[in-house]
This record gives sequence, C-alpha cells and structure tokens, in this order.
Amino acid sequence: MGNDDDENDSIDEQDYQLQLARDIFRNPEDDEDEWLGTEAEHDGISELKWTCPINTTGADDISIVYHLAFLAPGHGDSLWNSSRCIAEHILDPKRRVVLLGILLLDNEQNGRKFSWPPKTCLEFGAGAALPSLALLHAGAQKVVFTDRYVNEQTFDALKLSIEKNALAWNIGEEEIGRRTAIAGHTWGEEIEILLKAVAASETNDADGSENENAQHVDLLIASDCIYNPTYHAALLQSASALIEPSTGFFIVGYSLHGNVPTSHVERFFTEAKQEYGLEVVHELVVEYSEGQMGIGSVDEERGNVYLKILACRDSVHCKDINS
Repeated sequence: MGNDDDENDSIDEQDYQLQLARDIFRNPEDDEDEWLGTEAEHDGISELKWTCPINTTGADDISIVYHLAFLAPGHGDSLWNSSRCIAEHILDPKRRVVLLGILLLDNEQNGRKFSWPPKTCLEFGAGAALPSLALLHAGAQKVVFTDRYVNEQTFDALKLSIEKNALAWNIGEEEIGRRTAIAGHTWGEEIEILLKAVAASETNDADGSENENAQHVDLLIASDCIYNPTYHAALLQSASALIEPSTGFFIVGYSLHGNVPTSHVERFFTEAKQEYGLEVVHELVVEYSEGQMGIGSVDEERGNVYLKILACRDSVHCKDINS
C-alpha cells in the first residue's frame, strides 16, 4: 500500500511540474525571440523563433526555430547569450571571420586540411542548441547534439528543433538522418561509446577507404558550460578525447554569472593547457547591453559573452601562433 501511495505522490508531483511548465514556463512579453507556443504532443516543451541578422549586403537574415524543455538538465531550459553569440558567428560571414580569423586560411596554405563548413561538429550541453542548428544551416556534414540524459523531454525538444528546421530549409529526411545525431553524454563518462558514435557517423572518403579522422571531431562547442568549476575536468576529458588533434578546434563561450569568482571560472583554461594540452589560440568579448535576455537579467556585465577558441598544443593552429 505504501508503495502505491509513493507512486501516486510521484505522479502528482510530475503532473504539478508539467502544469507549472504550462503556466509559467515563459511569458512571451518577456522574450525578444518570437513565441510560437507549446507543443501539444510534448507537454513542457516551448517553441520559439530566433532570427540572426546577417551583416552582408543583399543577404537575408536567417531564422531558427528552437525548443526549450522545462525539465532539461542544468539550465538548459533557457536561451543563454553565449549560445546566441556563437550561432551569430557561425551564420554571419563577417562575424565568422572576426571569430575564426587565421584558423580559416585557404586549405593550400600552411598544410591546412581544415575547411568551412566543418565536416564533423559536436556540441556539449546543447540545450536550445542554436550553435548546432546554425552549423546544420551552414552546411556541416555531420552535427552531433549532446546533452546529459535526465529524461526524454530534453531529447524530444532537440528532435523537434531538427525536424522543424530541416523542413523549413528543405533538407530531406534521408539527408537529415545522415547529417545529424543526438546522443546522451555525461562529461568525462563513457567517452569510448561517444567516440564510436562519432566514428560511425563519419562518412568514408571518396575512394571508399575509412576516413583518417574517424573518431575525432573537427569543431567542438561548449556554450555556457563552465560556470560551475566542479565540472571543468570532466568537460575537458571529453573535449580532449574527441578533438581532431591536428586541425580541430574547440569554441568555448561563457558569461560571468557571479555564482563563483571570475578567477575560478577562468581556471578552466589554465587546466585545459596544463593538464590536457589545449591552448587558447584566439579570443574576443562580445557585449550585449540588454543583459541576459533568456533569463530576464538586465545586468550588462552578466550579458557580455567571452569567446575563446582552444586547439591541441601540437596542432597547426598553435604552431602558427608560436612561430
């Protein structure tokens, strides 16, 4: 009898949380992005549209539909400035040059093999997944969306985002199946399984031989994933195991939320260099004077986004800087 009562209590609590999600999940008046409502078949998932202005004469702005799961792990139920910022620098050619600069030299120069759009990309703690969706729009051959598995709702939201944008961008079902993958991943754990998933997603070379970069990723992204220093080592374990060692790079975007001292957040980059051989090869700060719109904060300092690109110590990117 006691077990039945506990089960009923659990169901009641879940119903309450879902009702709370419907009632207060998001107020459209507080959002800069266009509110598209909730998914009738996916309780607790909201749908919004974000538009990226393209600073190129004659080019149209690009819109992305994204979904937020109320029960997402961490703070994945919000759209953070760093996610939006990285997506802007992927989609807008002028901003992309500012972010990537020397990393995108012609393939013929300095023995580079890296080209844009990248072949294989992976986002940690995807949440709203704007960077991953932007990479899909930009033409990346394979985009792997990852997040920590807590419940199916998070992954339902990612599936909806992929499906709706694929439809809007005229990407067929077979192609989207070939170019995207969704994987549960807890940083620092079961990395071998994720490596195999990435390897399985790699396309073979034109001559039918196995791609020499299989099991490695050209572009890694972490958007507002380093605010809690407790998880720095775990994230770096995953990133260092996945990154393509010669030409790959890792974009880390973050804001300073004040939960810990700034020096504690930035220890991530010291640890990356000293313990994992990942060095910062480029960085910039992007100001968002309106604050963190995704969570309703108007603090300008908290709104700023810090973007840093890391690469392996022996990569062509680090050699260029050190030469």
